[in-house]
Amino acid sequence: VARNKGMYRASFIKELIDWIQDNLEKPLSINIVARKSGYSPWHLQRLFKEATGDSLAKYIRKERLQNAASDLVNSHRSIADIACQYQFDSHQSFSRAFKKMFAMTPTSYRKKK
Repeated sequence: VARNKGMYRASFIKELIDWIQDNLEKPLSINIVARKSGYSPWHLQRLFKEATGDSLAKYIRKERLQNAASDLVNSHRSIADIACQYQFDSHQSFSRAFKKMFAMTPTSYRKKK
């Protein structure tokens, strides 16, 4: 029974990650994701961290930044547009988060690639 529970949990987390991937351009608070999952925010956070090693918020931010990095390289859209697309409050908050993850500004990243 324990193994089946683990398999169910892995399948559940994979489905949730797929759903998150499909919704990165929409608002995704912990409460929204928890409602989708059917678990309480606290329990979902625990399950998600156990399965992925990241908190839900960190995972979502990381995925948004990776998608934004791809868009920076593969489009000519403005950095502000890309920041807005991936739910960052401002160009500045996007640039700070981007620099923290990639150790360079979005502009530098775009020029480098």
